[in-house]
Amino acid sequence: MAIQHIYFADKPTVVRKKMKLVRHVHSLIPSRKLARSETAHICLTHDEDRLRSAMSMRNLQMIECAQKEPYQVFLYEDPTPHNLRDFQKFYNQIAKEKKIEPIGRRQMGTFNLLARENALLLTEVRSECGQTLCYGMDVVHGKKAMSYYVATTNLFMKPEHLKQPIRYAHCYLLWHNLLYLKHRGYELYDMGELTDEVALREFKLGFGGQIVDVYSGYIAQSKISALLLGVQKWSKQKSN
Repeated sequence: MAIQHIYFADKPTVVRKKMKLVRHVHSLIPSRKLARSETAHICLTHDEDRLRSAMSMRNLQMIECAQKEPYQVFLYEDPTPHNLRDFQKFYNQIAKEKKIEPIGRRQMGTFNLLARENALLLTEVRSECGQTLCYGMDVVHGKKAMSYYVATTNLFMKPEHLKQPIRYAHCYLLWHNLLYLKHRGYELYDMGELTDEVALREFKLGFGGQIVDVYSGYIAQSKISALLLGVQKWSKQKSN
């Protein structure tokens, strides 16, 4: 089914006629057809000192500890299918351990589409010995960027010498990406959905962003696509 993806809309967007479905991601335009959620927006036009001053003490301490670690950061501005498969493999291993939804064919199709449109940034942190500790995937469009997927290796069953680097890897990578995007001229960073999971919510808000409402989901452009969308939602609810 033909789908048009629209990210970060802050004004009405022209929908291509042949599209059966329109997928909105973190639109700022309120809509009863889309699901409302919260995110945090970080203004990247602020200087580095101001960005630091807005952060929580806990996150600042983690970054300070992380900067003492011999991390290796790999940045893929134009991720290849091979890069994306490596990320999928890493993410799905963690998803299996945490019993969460893995990345499948549908998500990989979206990743490859975004990569072809130069709208995807993939970053990776490795330990000194070359073991992957954390991945971050951001959608980038215009002057805005959004945290799309994050995967950090599990602390359990890891060698003792890796536990400390793992503990700070996500925080370090996010701070690295914020500064990278800032210096590349991006103006806004969307932290991704703020869920009810207390620790994760506090971590995201600990970077000092402003809480805003955003709207995401699919809007059908025809009766047939609306029917198929309804069946898909029913199947998903049944499986859950």
